[in-house]
Amino acid sequence: MGIAVNPLTLSPTMVSRKHQVLAFIEQYYAVHGIGPSLSEMANAVGTNKPRVADLIRRLEREGRLHRIPGRARGVWPIAAHEAAIQLLRQRGFVVDIDILTVAPPPPVTNEKLPLVPVLDHIPDDERDTDIGAEQARGAQGA
Repeated sequence: MGIAVNPLTLSPTMVSRKHQVLAFIEQYYAVHGIGPSLSEMANAVGTNKPRVADLIRRLEREGRLHRIPGRARGVWPIAAHEAAIQLLRQRGFVVDIDILTVAPPPPVTNEKLPLVPVLDHIPDDERDTDIGAEQARGAQGA
């Protein structure tokens, strides 16, 4: 049973073979419910199986897909909710998927407080009394 696969060509959103492979895996999984074989991926993106295997390992390290080493068709894309959880954790949120809660990141206590600026301001009361005293002296001397 052959599966008709149209070769994916690079588009502005797919700047590399890695993105082509990921897009193919996502499309294939959406249609068939299982991951594609290395041969199917290599044929789809126009490269060889060792190159595809290397790209899959890279995508797995980046956290963009799941892989079971040594298992045929053992790759599948990360679901949208899994990607959202990863993003929240990267930003410091505490995510508990067992009870479906998200807590904000803990406060950072090692930051230094901002320094208080030095003010060169003389309050109006003192300035007014100084000016008033000078005027009084000037009036007396005249």
